[in-house]
Formats: sequence, structure tokens, C-alpha cells
Amino acid sequence: MKTENYSTGEAYAPGEMAERWQKRWLDEGVFVTRMESDAPHFYAYDYPPFPSGSLHMGHVRNYTIGDTLTRYKRLRGFNALYVQAFDSLGLPVEDAAIASGKTPAAWLDACIADMTRELLRLGLSYDPTRFFSYHEPSYYRWTQWIFLKLHAAGAIYQAKSWTDWCPHCRTALAFEQVIDGCCWRCGAEATKEQQAHWFVDVQAIAGDLLAGLEKYDFPAKAKVLQRNWIGRKPGLFVSMAIEGREAPVEVFTTRVGLIHAATFIALAPEHPLVETLVRERPDAQAMQERVREMCTLPRVERMKAPERAGLFLDRHAIHPLTAERLPVVVAPYVQIELGTGAALGCPAHDKNAHRFANTMGLAAISVVEPEEGGEWIEGEPYLGEGRLVRSGAFDGLSTADGEKAITTELVRRGAARAGETFRARDWCVSRQRYWSAPIPIIHCEACGAVPVAETDLPVVLPTEGVDMSVSGNPLARHEPFMAVSCPACGVAARREASTLDTFFNSAWSYMRYCNPDFEGAMCDGEAVARWVPCDFDIGGTENILVANLYFRIILNWLHRLGLSAESEPFKSSIFHGMVLKDGQKMSKSLGNVVQPAELIERYGVDAVRFQSMWAARPMNDYNWSDDKASASRHFLGGVWHTSLEIIDALGEEAADDFDASAMTNFEKKFESNLNFGISKIEKAYDTLELQAACNNLMLLWDKTRKFWERAKSRPTPANRALIRRAVLDFLVMLNPIAPHLTEELWSRFGQGEMLAQAAHWTDLSHEHKKPFSQRDRLHEPAPC
Repeated sequence: MKTENYSTGEAYAPGEMAERWQKRWLDEGVFVTRMESDAPHFYAYDYPPFPSGSLHMGHVRNYTIGDTLTRYKRLRGFNALYVQAFDSLGLPVEDAAIASGKTPAAWLDACIADMTRELLRLGLSYDPTRFFSYHEPSYYRWTQWIFLKLHAAGAIYQAKSWTDWCPHCRTALAFEQVIDGCCWRCGAEATKEQQAHWFVDVQAIAGDLLAGLEKYDFPAKAKVLQRNWIGRKPGLFVSMAIEGREAPVEVFTTRVGLIHAATFIALAPEHPLVETLVRERPDAQAMQERVREMCTLPRVERMKAPERAGLFLDRHAIHPLTAERLPVVVAPYVQIELGTGAALGCPAHDKNAHRFANTMGLAAISVVEPEEGGEWIEGEPYLGEGRLVRSGAFDGLSTADGEKAITTELVRRGAARAGETFRARDWCVSRQRYWSAPIPIIHCEACGAVPVAETDLPVVLPTEGVDMSVSGNPLARHEPFMAVSCPACGVAARREASTLDTFFNSAWSYMRYCNPDFEGAMCDGEAVARWVPCDFDIGGTENILVANLYFRIILNWLHRLGLSAESEPFKSSIFHGMVLKDGQKMSKSLGNVVQPAELIERYGVDAVRFQSMWAARPMNDYNWSDDKASASRHFLGGVWHTSLEIIDALGEEAADDFDASAMTNFEKKFESNLNFGISKIEKAYDTLELQAACNNLMLLWDKTRKFWERAKSRPTPANRALIRRAVLDFLVMLNPIAPHLTEELWSRFGQGEMLAQAAHWTDLSHEHKKPFSQRDRLHEPAPC
């Protein structure tokens, strides 16, 4: 690695320095968590890397944020739990192994060793005694145990349904894993497949998930996105009798006041009644094929084209107030995920129903006379408020009053009930791929789906002899794994061939981190009570509606079943933006990938860390800049050079006492700026404004350097004591971001305990005096 020689003094060699300090931290167990400490606790959870290749710049940014905050908290006297693992089950690892021509087990041996070295090379202060991997049977045994507990409580169930499917990854996708109609992992357009899958019941806990957002200090953006995803809608469930059938169909509506405008009942193609009614028709085979075509349409395409033709089912529903016959039709625009999958068709007052009715030749009845000033375009549906017309006894009422009156009448007749629906869908957790935790279920022709006994866990994933060369799930063809006896009746049976979604495997990991070697239970309850909920989870913005949400779902169920005292895994969250290159997301296909190892070799790890924090506020994207990395290196080199010069000048002098009354205005001004700088930098760390912390550190160092340049030619007891205090205070404040340089200089100043070992921040002055001039004001942290 390149070293830098300044005008005087020892060259700055960050590579050798980092290697030496990292070895010392490891050898002396500096970051091993003190479980019995009485100090206040701090627990930051970094979403672990998939061991599918090398670390990328997104990892660098993510883990530097977590490490910076953890080091800061240690300096403030907190006992920190900071742990890392490898998310080594799931599709990313399997695909990487296939591309390498190795088995996943063989791939992981080398990849995890390489990634561990890369993580430690970043100077991350993880507890080295707690590293583990999710593909270890001792870990996923308890993932399977969680599955069994939820299954026994009815919180996990199997159902045949139309599910999002990635044709490239050849597996089912959860609702949240389809982003803009495409697979979250590979970007291929998602289709629909009808198969039997395993689901976690989310609808039952959707209200608890909403309430949990208010329990702790989640970021506003996360709250909005998760609230929208959960999608609570209060409304009315209206029962509609179907001619020739005993059971009615239940329709959910949020605007029951428009019920007299209904001219048809629209069913989603996936609605179970559709299959029943189609099967009764003489042309059933042709109709089933048309329904199947609708079901396989991508969700986005169906939503964008409500005018797409549907199917008449030659059945009628009976209007609960007028007894009019309303045709029942299959309508692709109706989503099974919304409401009950059955909707009132009111073309005169709904855009989607209007476009669909025009295609199908269905009538439109307007039941709202626009209020004065209300805008209505002829030929278009009226969506505003007004007075009810063509609504029988409710004519003349305002739409708001009509809503209440019609609700009262329907409930009185026993034709409706108040309630709410949620947009959130049950979580599909079964994957038709090999490399993940096996689902602990055995299928018997006589007994059905039989859970594996807890005493027989783990169901171990085979690592040898699995043929991965043929398309599809290789586990289904691996007879040594599949062939088994039924636990209930003893006859020949088959294991469940699907495996668990990667996020189901990781969704409880933060509890295991508290004591990874604990035996006999899912986790060490005493340790979990001490550390959970975590103070932060730290990840990219994509984790708001993926990992963070799944973690919350699992813990909410464990809490409901009495298996966890806590219902929320995190007190707050930090979701950071992407690292871009030339304004685009880094991608091998675009040839714009920046390799962290090369940057560390070129600039030094402290400069790479500093640049990652300085480039943008954590929640914003930033464009990688070699200029900013070079500037970070130059800044740290300047700190090195000036600090060595000060050490040489001060010698062994350590006295901080001096006659304050003899201080010059120049010295008083510097002391004021130092105190003010400490308050600003501390505030920036506390409010997670790490870019502001970097800006203020650079500005404060510039003032310190200028003070030294003037003071060294006219030394006084005051300015010698001030410069010593200023540099030591500065090293403490810079340490969370640039730990190697600051440890080296701290030791050269003759300080005893390492910065990583003690609460040195508490020694800083907190007089918080104002500076002498507005021109010298330090940067205020930007508002959160």
C-alpha cells in the first residue's frame, strides 16, 4: 500500500497500521461482549451478508454505520453487543454455488472464510466469539422448531393457491418479494403458478403489526411504507345470496352508500366460488382454461388494464335491499389480495368497474347527484360527494348520511356486518429449491401432513449426492432424503420437498446472537431479556418491506403464543440508501462495480470508512467518488502528520493545569470553539447524522491545526495544555469512524487503555460555550 511522507515526521502507512491494530484487538479479545456488565446495553443488528461472493460497497456502507454507532456507544460507557453471522441458506447461495460448479456446502467453506477476512479487514468491532452461519444444523434445528410451534397453533398452514412465481429462479415468491412485477432477486418478470404452498398467517396479526409501529421510534418512512403494506380498511361485509346456492357470497365494501348503483358482482379469478361455478357448467373445460389464463396474468398487468374482458358465469346474486338480480362475473381487475376477492360492480361511481362494464356491456346506474360545485364529466364515473338518488328510501340523503343509514338497515336485516380488511397477504414461506432448511413435515397418504417430532429435529439437509444438474427442485429426486416412514402410522411416506424461505431462516437470528452456543432451547431466555429488543436494525431501504417486516411477523407470533416476552424485535431502524457509480446502481453487467478490497489497498481502510460516512446522510443514496476518497485519505494523513509534530513538541508533558486567568483572547476563542465543536459532534452522533459528524470533525481539526501553527511559535502553559487536550478529545471523537489511526495516535500520546476499551467520551469537556464569531460556527446537523 502507498505511504505518504509529509514535510517532516514518520510516513503515514495505514495498511500496516490497520493490520497491527486488528490483530491486537483480536488477540486481546477487546470486542468480546461482557454479558454480566451492569453498564447500560446497546445492541445494533446488521443484516448479515449472503455468502454468495465478495463484499460490495453496500456492505461497506451498511456495516460501517453499525460499527461507527457501536464504537460511539462504547466510548459513551455502554456495554455493546455487536455480532455478525452469515445468511448462508437460500437462493443467493445456491445460485452462486451452481455458477461456480460446486455444491453449496463446498462453496460456503471457502466463501465464508474469505468474507470473514473481508469483514474484519474493515475494522468492524464484532464479537469474534459469536460468528456462526445459518446453514449449521444446530441453528436451523430451531428454525424448524419455530415452524412446528406455529403450525401446531394454526399460524402456519398449507393451501393450494395461485402464487407469484419466478420462472428464472424456479420458485414461489412471497407477495413482498415481487417489486414492480419482478422477482426481488433476479429481476425477471413474475408470473403466477397454482401449487400447494406453506403460509404464515399474517392477516390474524395485521392489527398487532400496525400497533407495534407506534411502540418504538421507527423512522417515519418505514412507518408509512409498512402501514400502506398492511393496508387496514374499515368497511362492511355484505352477504349476497346466489340463485341456486345455499351459501351466499360475502362482498367487502368501503362505500356501502353506493349499493344501489351495483349492476353486477365481480369475483377475482382466484376466488374459490369461481372454480365451483365453472365446474358446474357444460363448457367447464374451456371456461377453466380462460380462468387459468386470467390467474397467470402478472398482478401489475391486471391492475393496469381493468377493461380486460372477464367471464359471465350465468348466475345471479340477489341485491339485499332491492331483491334485483345482479349478474355474477369473473373480473381480472379484482384482486384476491384485497377485501374478500368479491366486489360490488358500480360502474357509475368506480373507475375500474366503469372500464370493465364498458367492455362487458354491463349497465351503469348513477345514484349520486353531485353537490353544488361538484365536478362531473359526462361519460365518466362520478367519484365525489352529493345527494343520493335512485336509492329508494334513502333518496335525498347526503352520501355521508346515506352511508350510515344504509349500513344500519343492512345490519338490521342480518345482511351485513361491520369489520375491516387488510391488504397484507399471508406470507408464502415454502420454496421449491434445494439449499435451505427442510420443512419438518412428512406426507402420508393415510394420515395427511404429519409434523416431525421435536425430538427428531433437526431434519438435516443432505449435502452430498444431490443432483443439481436437472431443472427443478433436486430434493424431490433425492430418495435417501425423501423416503421415510410416517411418524403416525409407520407406513411408507414422503418428506416435504420444499424448503423454507431464506427470510424465515433469518427472522429470529438476533435472538440467537445473544448466546449462539446455548443448548436445549431456541435461545438463552435470560440473555434475550437483557438485549432484546435491539436498539437498531441497520440495512438498505429494501429491508423496510422485506427483512424488517418478516422479523416482526415471526416475533409477533412467538409473543402471541407465549414464547417471547417481547412482540417487537427493534426499537428503531436505520435504512440507508444505495452506493451508486456514475449515477447508476453498481452492477457487473454495467462494468461500474467498485471493489472494496482495491479501495482499502489504495486509500486505507480508515479513509474508506470516513468517505462512506462523509459522502451523504445515511438514508440518502450517494455517488461513489474517487475524489472524496482521496480527500478522506489526505485529511487523515494530515491528522497523522500534525499529531506527530505535536507529540514531538510536547514530549512527555502531560499537565493540563494552567492559570486560566492568564489565557489570551486567542486561547479563549480556541477553547470556546473546541467546547462548541464537541457539543456539535456529539449531537451529530446522537441523531445519526454521520455526514454532519464528519463535516464538523474536519472543521474542528482545521481550527486545531491553525491554532497549533500559531501557538507553537509562542508556547505558553495554556496553549500547550489546550493543544494536548484538543488533540486527545479529537481522537476520541474521530475514533468511531477511523479507529486504526486514532488508536495509534492515542497510544503515542502515552494513553493507557485503548480507545476501544474504555468510556473515554465521558472525559470530554461539555461546557458548550458559544464561539466568538458567527464566521466560525460549526455545521449544524441537518434535521432528521
